[in-house]
Amino acid sequence: MMIRPFLQSDTDEVAALWLRALRASHAFLPPSFWGRLEQDIRTLYLPMSDETVLHIDDAAGRIDAFIAFAGEYLGALVVDPQAQGRGLGSRMFRIARRMHPALTLTVYRDNVRAVEFYRRHGLAVYAERRNEDTGHVEYLMGPAEQAAISSNETLKQHFKV
Repeated sequence: MMIRPFLQSDTDEVAALWLRALRASHAFLPPSFWGRLEQDIRTLYLPMSDETVLHIDDAAGRIDAFIAFAGEYLGALVVDPQAQGRGLGSRMFRIARRMHPALTLTVYRDNVRAVEFYRRHGLAVYAERRNEDTGHVEYLMGPAEQAAISSNETLKQHFKV
């Protein structure tokens, strides 16, 4: 296992992995969403991430998972669909929690597998809202031990409350 920081030269591989994983886990989103998303990954999401950590598959030498942060906000925890089910997501989440113990994230309510994954790893739902771009409900999640005291600033920052 090799963990390393994101390099600009990783953009194409990371963007392709991100899109592949999202398509596999977000079948409930309309086809029109995917065309816009590919460009947004390259021009918006990756550039606004101030910390991106990659996991490199030792055997294949390719990126098979990554996490990306904007401050304490976990903007992405992505595992290649072919690498799922082997504990890699849990490993990456543990790294994320060590980096930012009070991390928050958003996840679509309809992405039941991801919601349950985050609950098993100690997160709780702080709030929910309807996503403007997709019309689907998404949850703001964070550490369960902080759910009762989650600040209004966190909600305002991520949910424009």
